[in-house]
Amino acid sequence: MAPARFQADFTGSVVLVAGGATGIGAASARAFAHAGATVVIADIDVSGAANTVDEITAAGGSARFALCDVADELQVTAVIGDVVDTHDKLDVVHANAGLESMHKATDASLAHWNAVLGVNLTGVFLVCRAALKQMYAQRSGSVVITSSPHALATVPDAAAYAASKGGVHALMRSLALEAAPHGVRVNALIPGTIDTPMIYRELSAAADPDDQIRKLAASHPLGRLGRPDEVAAAALFLASDAATFITGSALSVDGGLMAALPSGPALAYNA
Repeated sequence: MAPARFQADFTGSVVLVAGGATGIGAASARAFAHAGATVVIADIDVSGAANTVDEITAAGGSARFALCDVADELQVTAVIGDVVDTHDKLDVVHANAGLESMHKATDASLAHWNAVLGVNLTGVFLVCRAALKQMYAQRSGSVVITSSPHALATVPDAAAYAASKGGVHALMRSLALEAAPHGVRVNALIPGTIDTPMIYRELSAAADPDDQIRKLAASHPLGRLGRPDEVAAAALFLASDAATFITGSALSVDGGLMAALPSGPALAYNA
């Protein structure tokens, strides 16, 4: 099956993908570059980001890497300042950096809680705050934030992660209202279980990781895991001129996951 691509033209646009080294972020960086954008990948994963940049440039696209811990205010400010100094604008930000967490509240240390919220919520705030200052000045721009189904429904061992993503949802709505008078849109994506390195890290401690992957795939009414490029296509749509009247929205890219009641197995939908 050919990769899903939303056909949009971002020629001349400058796009920052925070957390763009691997997984959904890397797919987003590739998709924006394929659509003509100049892409800056901000991440702490030097080797992963370098590989993604190499893929993009080998395909004829424009991309570069900027080392950035999104939980560090000074680093975020410096990276976005450098983007603006270099390109004189910032058209799109995909705030995708995230840290997985599978700990019950009673087992989680305060340091762990702070680390997860530092990346998943404070990091989103810092990236958006710095980007929006430029977008307000130029009176244009689009922000796409990667959220999670855990913002809406979760599991017992995801206290910090669920709290961080619930905060992201609320932050997105507030930012959308703040940004609207400046001609700037802010939206979120809610990916289902996507075939990325993060999922395999989460499941590495399971008794049978392969069986757990099969169960996760079956929990989606479409009967499979999502692909990173499918989420990237939704990011392009929300950032594009095809979505100019969409702001403050959370778009599910989840194979029907959030539509299903837990009373029956999702496999029944594929019978």
